Parts: sequence; C-alpha cells; structure tokens
Amino acid sequence: MFSTSHLILGGRTSIFVLVALLVLFRVDTWATTNVTVIDAGKILVPHFDGWGVSLCWWANVVGGYTNREEYADLAFKQLKLNIVRYNIGGGENPARSNTMEFRARLPGFQPEPGKWDWTADANQRWMLRAAVARGANHVVAFANSPPYWMTHSSSVTGAKRGGDDNLRPEFEAPFADYMAIVISNLTVFDQVKFDTVTPMNEPAAKWWELGHRQEGTHMSVAQQQRMINLLRPALGRHGIRASIVASEDNDERSTYEAVSAYDTATLSNVSHIVTHTYTANASAELRQLAERTGKPLWVSEYGDGDRSGLMMARRIRNDIAEKRAQAWIYWQFADNAGAWGMVWNRLDGRDASYRLTRKFHVMAQFSRFIRPGSQILQASDEDSLVAYDRAQRQLIIVTVNDQRDARTATFQLNDVKASAGVVAAYRTSQQDDVASQEPLAIADGKFTSRLPARSVTTFVVSDVALDR
Repeated sequence: MFSTSHLILGGRTSIFVLVALLVLFRVDTWATTNVTVIDAGKILVPHFDGWGVSLCWWANVVGGYTNREEYADLAFKQLKLNIVRYNIGGGENPARSNTMEFRARLPGFQPEPGKWDWTADANQRWMLRAAVARGANHVVAFANSPPYWMTHSSSVTGAKRGGDDNLRPEFEAPFADYMAIVISNLTVFDQVKFDTVTPMNEPAAKWWELGHRQEGTHMSVAQQQRMINLLRPALGRHGIRASIVASEDNDERSTYEAVSAYDTATLSNVSHIVTHTYTANASAELRQLAERTGKPLWVSEYGDGDRSGLMMARRIRNDIAEKRAQAWIYWQFADNAGAWGMVWNRLDGRDASYRLTRKFHVMAQFSRFIRPGSQILQASDEDSLVAYDRAQRQLIIVTVNDQRDARTATFQLNDVKASAGVVAAYRTSQQDDVASQEPLAIADGKFTSRLPARSVTTFVVSDVALDR
C-alpha cells in the first residue's frame, strides 16, 4: 500500500511527486479489471422459452380501468412479456364474510354445484386477451383453490389448519372436470389457446388457513398425484391438448421433494417441472432432477419488495444461468405494496393512475433483449447472463453489478465472430432507465466497460456468428 508518510514535502518538486503518485495510485486502482470469458461452445439452455407474469391479482382490478390498454402495452409491448399465467378462480362462499383483499377476490365460474357463470372474471379475461393480442404466445392456467363447495372449510382461503388438505377427496374428480371445462369454454369464448395447466399453487405451504387474505389450498403429495392423474383424462375428454406442470411450490426444496416423490405414472403426466423461487434452496438438485427426467424446468413465480430491482436481477441471473430455467415469470406486474410491482397502482378499482418502478426498467434490461428462442451460453463470472439470438444474429450479455462500488469489466468473446466490431450498451442504474450508452469497440476479441455501482447493463453485439 502506498503511503505519503515517507515523503519529504520541502518544495514544488515534492508536491509534484506527491500529486503524480496519488494520480498513479488512483488510475491503478480503477484499472483493476475482472475478465469474463464468454464461451460460445458451452450451451446452458438450448432454447429459452421467454419471460412472463401472473395475471392474478392485478388484472382482476386493472382489467376494469379505462386506461387498461396502457397497462397491457407496458407489460406485453414495452417489456415484451410473452408468457401469461391465468388464474382460474374458485370463488368464495357468499355466506361467509369475505376476508380476502379487494384485488384477490377472484370470482369462480361455478358458484354452486350444477350452476355455471360464463360472464365471470371479466377483468382478468380482458387482460388475458390483451396479452395474446400483443404477442404472448404461451398461456398457463393455474388454480389457487377449488370452488368453496368442494372444500372441507367451505372457503377458498384454506383449511382450518394450514397443513391439512382442503379439497375433499370426493371432489377431486369434479375439480379436475372444473379445470378442464373452464379451459375448454374460455378457449371458445375468448379465443385463447392454453398451453399448460396446473391444479395447484404452492401446495406444500401451511399458511393457507381459513380466513386468509387470498385463495389457497394445501395439497399433500398424495393428493397432488391424484389430481394430476385425474386432470390428464379430464383435459382429454374436453378436447384440451394442454400439458400439466407441477409442483409450483413456493421454494425450490419443496418443489424438488414433491416432484421427486411422484410415481412413474404421475411423472409421465407432467410435462414441465415448475417452481417458485422465493427461496432458492435447491438449485442444483432441481437442475439435476430436470436433467434426469428430461423435462424442462421453469420458474413460474418470484417477487420481492426491493426498490432497486437488483434483488430481482440477481434472481433472474441465478435462476437461468445456474438452475438452467427455460422460462422466468414474475408475480405481480402492478402492485400496491411498495416496490413489489413493476408498476405501482392503488389497485382499489377507482384510481387508475400509475407510475413505473425501477423494477420495470431492470426487467426491460433482460426481457427486451434476450428473446424467446435464444440459447443461453456460459459466462465465467457470477454476474452475467449471456444469450445468443440466432434469428437476429446477436450476442446479448446482461451484467449485474449489485455492489456499492463501480468496477471495470472486460468480456472475452471466445469463438465469436462479430462483423460489426462494436457493442451497443444500455444501462439501468440510480441515474439511468435503460439508457443508451456510448458504443464500445471490440479489439482482439474483447471489449471493456465501466460498470457503475448498483447497475444492470445490457451489451448487444450484432452481426454475430458463433464458431462451433
């Protein structure tokens, strides 16, 4: 370490020496560079399916606003989200005092046995159609709870004890039919093709208790298997070709333990292993399970209240680069709780105004540039997500610097032929919102960039061919 204590400051020459050494020390510190090797020969995900968002609960409110087109444009045009999760509501018992949040009060399609209401859920259905009209090409159907009259507690909020199954065994087959009939009819009424479906949502959780603030139901692994095996023929009877995904648990460990316990027959009825990553506690195990079974691994839900968006950026990078997730879906696009949403709105059904959060711009750093069909490539660092878009002939690198200090990074492009010789850069930081940066030159197969503290930077290399 340099110290000034040994300098004799006796005149102008000594002062010049001191200043020169200080400048040298500062330049040397800034020159510390991390080198990230992008290896075009190592493919982590052969086909990335894309980005998405759940419609519940925000679309249940926003779909009724006069400016709902603006919300739809923000999500499905500006962010280019192409996957949408549609929540088939159960519908609460009208004889109960409704304890659920206003936004979470999703109506069901069968308010009582033998009676159907196909005008139900108008707001969420509008947003579903709007998403598809704007390019969403994968529709997921899921249920938080069966209709109240199929449950032990006579409520969609959960059982009297959160660890108990709330779906009554004699209604397992009727619930499978309920799901299939709703999907079949909405396919006709709304002209929406459903690609995947699941009859469960965070089934291992024990917080789905009577009087909860939203719909939810615990499902033991045994009941999960019965529902999967009942739903498969129910879909077939109603002409639905959608596949079934599972287990949609809150954390990786719970998903791993549930799917690992499925018997061979159940597993054969599951097309995708799907998890939420509110807690990332079994990434390697889930990746290995997906590899062993030959099933795609998706992250279908994540959310947090971090205003910077950097927690989300880190989760995206890790879920895809480390767990090899083939799709990544956020929870609430619009939210009234702090910074949980990419758009903030009161969700009270009256005030339609909104503002973009930093999360919106951080999400754009990924979703606007890494498009469905891209290959995810290996990077040697723990901060970068790399994709190759063969159709556009682009190499995309999204780098997260969630530290409090800026740093310099050099990217070495192995087996990458870039005809243009320049790199476009876009950044979201404390000062920028997907702001275009000065182009960077590629020299000797490398380029270098300064990464500000607490920033996400996307680099786009065009006219690329991979030498494999």
